[in-house]
Amino acid sequence: MPHHLGQLALVNKKVFYDLLFHATAETLLEVAANPEHLGAHIGFFAVLHSWGQNLLFHPHLHCVIPAGGLSPDHTRWIHPRYPFFLPVEVLRRVFRGKFVDALKRRFQQHQLIFPGSLRPLQNEKAFRAFLRPLFRQNWVVYAKPPFGGPHHVLGYLARYTHRVAITNHRLVAFANNQVIFRWRDYAHGNRKRMMTLAAPEFLRRFLLHVLPRGFVRIRSFGFLANRHRAIPLSLCQRLLLDQPRPHTTPAKSPRPPACFRCPQCATPLLPVESLSAWDLSQLLHHRTHLDSS
Repeated sequence: MPHHLGQLALVNKKVFYDLLFHATAETLLEVAANPEHLGAHIGFFAVLHSWGQNLLFHPHLHCVIPAGGLSPDHTRWIHPRYPFFLPVEVLRRVFRGKFVDALKRRFQQHQLIFPGSLRPLQNEKAFRAFLRPLFRQNWVVYAKPPFGGPHHVLGYLARYTHRVAITNHRLVAFANNQVIFRWRDYAHGNRKRMMTLAAPEFLRRFLLHVLPRGFVRIRSFGFLANRHRAIPLSLCQRLLLDQPRPHTTPAKSPRPPACFRCPQCATPLLPVESLSAWDLSQLLHHRTHLDSS
């Protein structure tokens, strides 16, 4: 969610968090159902995080999605034609439109509050002017394939589903009424840094991420939704066994210029071979089979 909406979202957490889930789900289901992109019924689940590494307010969703979906007649499994499942440029435009339209409806239904400095936004003309800059920037939608097989996915889920704003291993010290913790500066090359905050400021940032009472922060959609998944899941498993993803060798591209050098002798390093996520998962499966035999 853009930082432009941060202050308004902070005082309307439940409304904004619900919008984040619904706009994301509608976007993924709609784009995936379009025959130009996938033409399939998909399933996925999403986990809400409201923090960045520095503990400031940064609402976003992590979605885990099977690579493909069921055909409209549920007779076959459709594999994606794009490397990252669905085109990111399309996702970000559709997501932005759905989110902003839904936010306008919540305003018209008087579901938003505007305390303090936000009070002028109670005027509809001022509110629409406030939303206008959202269409002048690209919203962030990031997609990538997993780097391994099922074990990697399970490890990812274990880390993200029940995580709180900061974990114990990032806390370094508490002394002189100050808290020191580790964080990654994603804006500057993912650099590892130390941050020192006065105890009241640390508590203020941590409490920004308390959820509204009774709010569900892990939700499933499509054929993974609780009310739908009993039959579709077994169908998906059977179709995937019958129609495994074809192994295709990517066309060789011209060798890129050397951009890395050996740290010992400074000799340029050249790529020898590129491995896709599918290749890595097959190697891992082969190695596991050899170890077990």
